[in-house]
Amino acid sequence: MKINRGSVLSKEYFLAYIKHIMLVFQLNVEEAKRKTEDQLFRGNMYAYGEETRDNFLKAFDELKLRFK
Repeated sequence: MKINRGSVLSKEYFLAYIKHIMLVFQLNVEEAKRKTEDQLFRGNMYAYGEETRDNFLKAFDELKLRFK
């Protein structure tokens, strides 16, 4: 997937992305978070900016509550 580094990725984008990772790889929320961090951010949570990072963390927190 190609991502424009100048754009901000939304919380909704990450909700869909993490849910997709969970489904495809049969992972729980925590495992999907780590896989997303590895694949998308590649060790730099600020690679796409602070707002994108914050949206990722908000999406993760929301999914954690949904899948308790």
